[in-house]
Amino acid sequence: MTVSQQTPQVLVIDDEMGPRESLRMLLKPDYNVHTADCVDAGIRLLKEKRPDTVVMDIRMPGATGIEGLRKIREIDPHLSVIMLTGFGALETAQEALRLGASDYISKPFDAGEMRKVVGRNVERTRVQRAGERAATEIKELNNRLLKELAQKERLASLGQASAEFVHDLGNPLTIVWGYVQLLAKKLDRSENGGAAENAASIKELSIIEQNVLLCRELLTMWQSYGSVGASPHKPMSVSAVLREVIKGIGAMAVQNGVELKANICDDTCILLGDAVQIKRAIQNVIINAVQACAGKKGSVSVDCARKDFYVDLRVEDNGHGIPPARIDKIFDPYFTTKQGKSGTGLGLYITKKVVEDHNGSLKVDSTPGVGTTFTIRLALQNNLKL
Repeated sequence: MTVSQQTPQVLVIDDEMGPRESLRMLLKPDYNVHTADCVDAGIRLLKEKRPDTVVMDIRMPGATGIEGLRKIREIDPHLSVIMLTGFGALETAQEALRLGASDYISKPFDAGEMRKVVGRNVERTRVQRAGERAATEIKELNNRLLKELAQKERLASLGQASAEFVHDLGNPLTIVWGYVQLLAKKLDRSENGGAAENAASIKELSIIEQNVLLCRELLTMWQSYGSVGASPHKPMSVSAVLREVIKGIGAMAVQNGVELKANICDDTCILLGDAVQIKRAIQNVIINAVQACAGKKGSVSVDCARKDFYVDLRVEDNGHGIPPARIDKIFDPYFTTKQGKSGTGLGLYITKKVVEDHNGSLKVDSTPGVGTTFTIRLALQNNLKL
């Protein structure tokens, strides 16, 4: 049986046995009736039985009905309370209404009127309680939904971070793989290699070591992802970072049959930033360019030109280009033109985010069948020195 189907309960508080028993007999056919001969006993029954309505005399020895009303309102502010008033106590009954009584009825009471008043107030309490339960359930449901939404957003954020992390590790590992392949071929051709070949091998091993170190730096960066105490930006050389990236991608370009040309300005081009982040941004753009023109006698040209207060890094390829319908989507997360290959659709999204985090801008110009040019513009700090 649900709460709404249970027999309603009425609590009668009156120090006189006659009215108390009269009410019990009158209401018994329709209600579970509990009686108390004083306020204190009535309060104990109220806490135990949680009635739907209280019928209480105003004038009682000890605690009066007015005092009892105050106590009831502290326990249950919405419970219907009907005050019984004797002759000449109308002013007291009106005071009771001001203090929160739901209704009042005079002694001696009319049986029909009493049933009607009690029925109306029982219904009032039940409707009020049903509303409270609904409000509580809605609040709990809302809290649950908010928690689930926060959990899903957190998981989505972690998923995004994880996907970016995998993408970031992919670039230096691709470079490592390219140099491993070069070394393997050299070892096959020259079992008795001379000093020059050994020196070249040492240089290539150094590049492998640098990119493995980059993987470790990226891992450290992602382990602190979202932490409050993020490391502050420091003075760094854009030219030096670009030279490292070009040196690292050289083997990959060779493996893909792409000519990689670089024109890096002599100026160190100092800015306040995160060298690992800037490196990943530049690396993403150049690797994309190499992959875009692989297998077609492709060429990638990288230029670094300093202006008054900023530096432009220009990466131009003669690849397939980007159709106009796709040009506005290339910076969206997970959008890729490399379906079926190794693309995750995160490289340019990451690059744009990093560049904007460094108060820079990223521009793209592309013509299908001709090629694509990306320009990274970064603000410089003129008075900084490494």
